[in-house]
Amino acid sequence: ASAVAGYQRAFGADYVPCSYEDLETCDLLVMAGSNAAWTHPVLYQRIAEARKKHPHKRIVVIDPRRTATCDSADLHLQIAPGSDGFLFAGLLRYLQRGDLLDSDYMDAHTEGGREALAAVAAWTPERVAIQTGLELPDLLQFYRLFGATEKTVTFYSQGINQSATGTDKCNAIINCHLATGRLGR
Repeated sequence: ASAVAGYQRAFGADYVPCSYEDLETCDLLVMAGSNAAWTHPVLYQRIAEARKKHPHKRIVVIDPRRTATCDSADLHLQIAPGSDGFLFAGLLRYLQRGDLLDSDYMDAHTEGGREALAAVAAWTPERVAIQTGLELPDLLQFYRLFGATEKTVTFYSQGINQSATGTDKCNAIINCHLATGRLGR
């Protein structure tokens, strides 16, 4: 499975670095390739309840389709099919350029950070917008929200995992969280 391969590549083990409670307590929940309203209905109800208790919580849904999950979203990024990896490569570049990375965390807990940052150097927001089919203001709204929100969880599912490049997409997402030092908080 792409998720397992992505976790093994990132962490050396099949390890999901969050819990269901994290989905409830985060300030930003990014749902990528997931129609949780249908595929994880109990979890989706927990998220909806948490949102009622914490109205400051923001939800971004990244999905080529408008699904029932989008009803709870503050922002729906209706990306071109298969373009998730570009979106997160651009996010990593945006975080670097905005001085939003946690260099101390990266130095202490990661390997290959410089190579990852070099690999995304060409992914400007303008280029990402073209590749993903998104409007530049929507893309930048997501990037700013991610960059400004410490307690962020990205919940990705079959839309990411069941892709020919699913492992790379998983790692593009994980890299953004590793580079900001947001795991384990």
